Amino acid sequence: MRSPILMAFPHLVLTLSLLLTQQTLVAQTPPADSGQRRDSALARVTVLDPVVVTAERRPTRSSDAAAAVRVISADEIARKGGADLVKVLQDVPGVQVDPLVGSGAGIMLQGLGSDRVLVLVDGSPLVGRIGGELDLSRMDPSMFRGIEIVEGPQSTLYGSNALGGVVNLLTRSDLGSRIEATGSVGSAGQRDGRARASGLFGRWGGSVEAGRRTMDLAPGTGPSTVGFAKRWDGLARAQADLGGSTVEARVMGVQENQQYRSGVTATTVNHNDNWQLDGLAQLTLGRTEVRAHLSGYDHRFASGGVGAAPGTPDWDRQRVADIEGLHRGSAGRAQWLTGAKLEREWIIADRVAAGSERGGFTGAGYGSLEIPVGRVFQLWTGARFTASEAWGVNAAPRAGVTLRSPAGAYFKLAGARGFRAPSFKDLYTEFVNTQARYRVQGNVDLTPETSWNATGEVGFTGARVWLYGRGYTNRLRNFIQTVQTGVSAGILQFQYQNIGKARTQGLEVGGSANAGIATASASYTFLDAKDDSTHLNLTGRGQSTGKGSLTVSPSRSRASLRGEAVVNGRVLLSRTGAGVETYQDAYTHLNASVITTLPLGIQATLGVENLANTIPARALTALGRRWHVTVTWGAGW
Repeated sequence: MRSPILMAFPHLVLTLSLLLTQQTLVAQTPPADSGQRRDSALARVTVLDPVVVTAERRPTRSSDAAAAVRVISADEIARKGGADLVKVLQDVPGVQVDPLVGSGAGIMLQGLGSDRVLVLVDGSPLVGRIGGELDLSRMDPSMFRGIEIVEGPQSTLYGSNALGGVVNLLTRSDLGSRIEATGSVGSAGQRDGRARASGLFGRWGGSVEAGRRTMDLAPGTGPSTVGFAKRWDGLARAQADLGGSTVEARVMGVQENQQYRSGVTATTVNHNDNWQLDGLAQLTLGRTEVRAHLSGYDHRFASGGVGAAPGTPDWDRQRVADIEGLHRGSAGRAQWLTGAKLEREWIIADRVAAGSERGGFTGAGYGSLEIPVGRVFQLWTGARFTASEAWGVNAAPRAGVTLRSPAGAYFKLAGARGFRAPSFKDLYTEFVNTQARYRVQGNVDLTPETSWNATGEVGFTGARVWLYGRGYTNRLRNFIQTVQTGVSAGILQFQYQNIGKARTQGLEVGGSANAGIATASASYTFLDAKDDSTHLNLTGRGQSTGKGSLTVSPSRSRASLRGEAVVNGRVLLSRTGAGVETYQDAYTHLNASVITTLPLGIQATLGVENLANTIPARALTALGRRWHVTVTWGAGW
């Protein structure tokens, strides 16, 4: 059965002048549009203080950005050899996997779950949340040239859902005349294949790629779950240099089939079918950008007996279309940015008012200003004002100061307000489970969740060394939660209400150093996350994580080796009414990878995660040993 999204979107995509993403490169990788081979791992120059674009929506050194920024380069993505992005992100300092059976796996930032972490593709929001979870595992890492993670509230520049931070997935944009083919095999039934072709034709350039991935694990499920995931995906882009302007376009699609059951003896099989399509268009005129974006997601869920056809499916169809304009300017040494965005979002879901369509417009205006004071100080501020016909108005300001010495020492202090608007499900849900005897209702009087954040960081950047220490605190109010409101005809009645409040705070220390052929890095993070109404720790959060890595690329060798050690603290899983707590035990795992360049344009990658097969007691997800072998062939002309 074809998804309605697949029938409707081609017409919409063709009528929009689709255009692409911010052109800033992710540091630590070669220029994306240079036509250089991605497999030249040994030729890369290690950049310890990379240039990022997501934090300020313009090129900024990571140490100068207002918030904490992490960069995952194409080299790091290749080393993980993952069939999904969660595998790539799971060992990043400060990042925790946030799994939910049936909905997949997202990530937590600063102790806030994936329903409060905004996911972008090329700077525009991706729809497709089920139960608040946006399943990153359905995205193929091979499509991306880098990932930027910005921690803390980012609502000033990006609007709703950015309470914990932003994850920006930057698609590949190298358009040199080249063809590539990639194949991967690995544990848990991993079988991946991908092909890509790109070319330049005068002022025009384009690329097209497609892949197939299979895995004998369903996203977000526990260690005893039996299942699989099969995915097709594709990415196409085009761009043109029109003299004083640039036009770019990108379309990305994913089709996924999942099946899973709670164990080998379970008699019920669950079926998830997902369709994702995302298009982006951008016109760049000097310092002015105009972006048109369209994102859609169809989710079909059904269950049935083992070996039997699934029953009547539940549908969830989500859409968002937006147009945005922004301009970057300067006056002397001061720099400023201003922008406006108009968005239309809508949903058709069987659990929302019996499948009727709900939608609404949201408009926003925003700006930021950075003012140098002398040679040492830099002041910056900004604000966003948002108005929605569904939930009202909101303001998201931020401000801070940076102090940097000529010798490389720096200090940053920042404050910001973030918000998460109530979703259409929060507002309009009408769901009754007669078997379990409960009913859940939406609440049209909900207001946005809000947070206030303060972050401080001190560090040192040099040609071969980067050291830092940072601390943060978040105060969160008006959390949207379900509350029992009564009993009717033996059915428990629940409604969404603004009642929750919490705080998260943490510390991180770390650094990186390069000494010729070797680069070493280490970090330690600590998290304290509590419910302010009970003063009890929030469940599902790990309190501490430590990571160390060493990468060696001998100057006369065609291989680059990396070893990693990751120490994970225990995770609070649940708490009974009597106060009895259950934890996932602390554990340590070791990872190793090697990338080597072979004759005939071939690159091979071998990786093993959790070498010692360390599995903690009461593991939340499947954490056993995983291996992969990836071979990529490429040729240019």
